Amino acid sequence: MSNAAFNDASLFHAPQEESHAHDSHHAPPTDPKICKLGMIVFLCSEALLFSGLISAYLVCRQAAGCWPPNLGDGIELPPMPKLLTGINTVILVASSFVYHFAEEAVKKGKSGAGWMLAAALMGATFVGVQCVEWTELYHEGLWFNKGGVYGSSFFTLTGFHGAHVCIGVLLILWCFYLQVTKRFFTAERHVALMNVGLYWHFVDVVWVFLYTILYLI
Repeated sequence: MSNAAFNDASLFHAPQEESHAHDSHHAPPTDPKICKLGMIVFLCSEALLFSGLISAYLVCRQAAGCWPPNLGDGIELPPMPKLLTGINTVILVASSFVYHFAEEAVKKGKSGAGWMLAAALMGATFVGVQCVEWTELYHEGLWFNKGGVYGSSFFTLTGFHGAHVCIGVLLILWCFYLQVTKRFFTAERHVALMNVGLYWHFVDVVWVFLYTILYLI
């Protein structure tokens, strides 16, 4: 039995030894299509989560009448850093293309590790810039408990998304580690790499929607 047949669909499962192939206690290989379907179902649940958050934000925005809301007492809410976040958005979206290059490289029998590392660094850059943005907004008077529903909704949406980006960066780095140390992903075995890619592309698409409704509209 070739290495490609060993539990190819599990997320980060090392190839099993030949001696364990007939072990009655060992789980049989999972169909790669089942693993991909599982990731799609998971992403659907994530889409429902973000849909609920975005819908709540839009309802609050509509009910407020004017946006940002007028808090009174001479309090002025800081403007959103559209340009900085726009550049950051380009970096995140570009990372999806970079990760796609890694996937294509692996399918062609190459390592693709360099592309994986580049995608992870671009994702980390996005998180770093967002942290700088959060810090500046905090010093300008906007935070979770400041700015009313405007502040709480903004930081809830960007915070949830930022957490997902951090998870994605860690997954890509794990793929990079496996590829560099074990050459884990090959043209015949790369389902886990594809699933991480689905997650990463999903996170990037969600941010495009968030950037549009939070910063541009």
